[in-house]
Amino acid sequence: MPDVAAIPSGYLANLFLVFVRVGAMLFSAPLLSGRTVPATLKIGLAGLLAFLLIPVNQGHFAEVPLAWVPLSLLVLKEIGVGVMVGFVANLVFAGMQLAGQFLGIEMGFSLANVIDPLFSQSISLMDQLYTILAGLVFLAIDGHQMLILAIQQTLDMIPLGAFEMTGPVVNQLVELVGGIFLIGLRITLPVTAALLLSDIALGLMARTVPQMNVFVVGLPVKIFVGFVIVVLTMPALGALTGGLFRSNMMDLSNLLKLVAA
Repeated sequence: MPDVAAIPSGYLANLFLVFVRVGAMLFSAPLLSGRTVPATLKIGLAGLLAFLLIPVNQGHFAEVPLAWVPLSLLVLKEIGVGVMVGFVANLVFAGMQLAGQFLGIEMGFSLANVIDPLFSQSISLMDQLYTILAGLVFLAIDGHQMLILAIQQTLDMIPLGAFEMTGPVVNQLVELVGGIFLIGLRITLPVTAALLLSDIALGLMARTVPQMNVFVVGLPVKIFVGFVIVVLTMPALGALTGGLFRSNMMDLSNLLKLVAA
């Protein structure tokens, strides 16, 4: 029988707050935030991680009030930390999806939509391709382990109940969100350049051969050119995506340092 008296004071209350922080991260993290992942699995995984991480935070136990209003404020702060970690980790996926949406429109796939199992929404075929590629690269570089290390780092840098959303933190988050468009631009630039050249070539052909129906010929040509460039740039795209994920984790670490300052 375990000795109940040997349990440190406030252990269960702090365990609950760590569980809330980890659970908020899992419900907003890449690959796990989709509706296809059962909520019971996320809750169980959050409980397991909280139980494993609580010894790390044992030297920084917080005084947890039992009154409803102060306890609710503490829970909201822990949710904020977890959601912030998951949100920043999802930015690369958002940039990849943005790139896929743009290429889908350019290649004529905007009418052929499918259901994305990651974000549970209707997307085009190119969105699906880039989202799956991002997920595979994320797992290949052990991104899930990086997330666990990030949430463990929050326990060291941001004590339970100490999270504050200050102006510099908001400005940093806005800057990171703005980086989504830069990610999308870097990914789509080679394919967009090739499609632009194909449009110019089709325009010249339409002027030299007026009998040719450029609208009928143009769609399959753009699809073919787009797919060829996507296939040729896929190895470089995988390396670029891995670098983006690593850079994203560095940005998350810098953001946590800013919150802790």
